[in-house]
Amino acid sequence: MGRALQILWLVLALVLVVALGQNLKLFDLPLVRDLPGMLPLGQGTPQPVTPTPAPPPPTLAARPVAKPSPVPVQSDVCTAAAPQFVLAMARLKARLGAEMGAPTECERVVDAGGDTEQKTTTGLAYYRASGNTPVFTNGIEHWALTSDGLVHWTSDDVEPPPGAEVER
Repeated sequence: MGRALQILWLVLALVLVVALGQNLKLFDLPLVRDLPGMLPLGQGTPQPVTPTPAPPPPTLAARPVAKPSPVPVQSDVCTAAAPQFVLAMARLKARLGAEMGAPTECERVVDAGGDTEQKTTTGLAYYRASGNTPVFTNGIEHWALTSDGLVHWTSDDVEPPPGAEVER
């Protein structure tokens, strides 16, 4: 009987700590927050949960264009104050060089498939998640880093066409 009483006190103390922490906003546990509505305690009908609306996507006009940093940043994090190429875009820049220019913004996701874009001083770099392919275009020419290496083409194709020239 003594062991059961100890366990009961421990459970009551834990419930008290969780309730106090939740009420004092020290932490937010959705299960604890929603628990009163799940229990039939004669509180009437439970209040419907209204979803929080998603913030509107940022517009290009509202986004300030940051100037590229004159000194390369040695980090894997891009910031608006110091935009840089990271991951696949950095590998493409290392192979392509000055033709790709400098980043004027950080890479941003443009669709649900995980494709991204990043404006540069000489064009647009974009990443096709389905083929794990970083690409750069100056509006006329395209370069992509593929499993075959750096390829080049001049057409309206956004993906490397089968006849893309492999550059060494």
